[in-house]
Amino acid sequence: MKNVKKIIIGLFIILLFLPFFSPNAISATTIGDTTFPADVGKTYTWKVTYPAETKGYKITFKSESIEKGVHNTIDALMVNCTIRQYHPLTGWSTTSDNELYMAANNTQNYLYFGDYMFFPNIIPTPIDLTLVAEAMYANNYSIVDNTIIETFLGDTDEYTFNTDGFLTSYVSKEDGEMVLKFVLATGDGGAAVPFGNYFLIFMVIGVVALVYLKKQKIK
Repeated sequence: MKNVKKIIIGLFIILLFLPFFSPNAISATTIGDTTFPADVGKTYTWKVTYPAETKGYKITFKSESIEKGVHNTIDALMVNCTIRQYHPLTGWSTTSDNELYMAANNTQNYLYFGDYMFFPNIIPTPIDLTLVAEAMYANNYSIVDNTIIETFLGDTDEYTFNTDGFLTSYVSKEDGEMVLKFVLATGDGGAAVPFGNYFLIFMVIGVVALVYLKKQKIK
């Protein structure tokens, strides 16, 4: 009986750590020191909070694949995404359907954005806002803390990111007056370990093992 208990305890410990080594957890999210912080398959949403008449409008971003590849002869982290927009009056439309969103290699000081984004939803880490601004072809920009401020003919666009690389707000101003604001509505702005269904399966098995051990102890 003691040997059986040892085996069960050993299996339980393995099950606790196995999800970290599942195929979903080991994804090509890093090359060199460049990491894309979003999980493959997870949808993130930005919604309009201003002006009031456009509330309900939102943009969703889902990374379809994160792979190591070559872009313009640079070894890079390649991210494909699907970007969709929702308007309360017209419904859903697709801006990007599994198209290239980004190619990045921070070590090579290289960042490329595709043509399908309304704003840079998610940027690679470690964060280099100068590199991001240049990749956006920003005009007359400045950087204050975690915000890129782009000025053009008296109008400004402000892109604020959190330390995990997620755009938390986009603000557009005309002559100093805010005319549009998007905020990150879903996702905690950090890359959770992508357990998916593996986590649920292993959790159930783990709980069953604990119940069995407790019953044996009572006996």
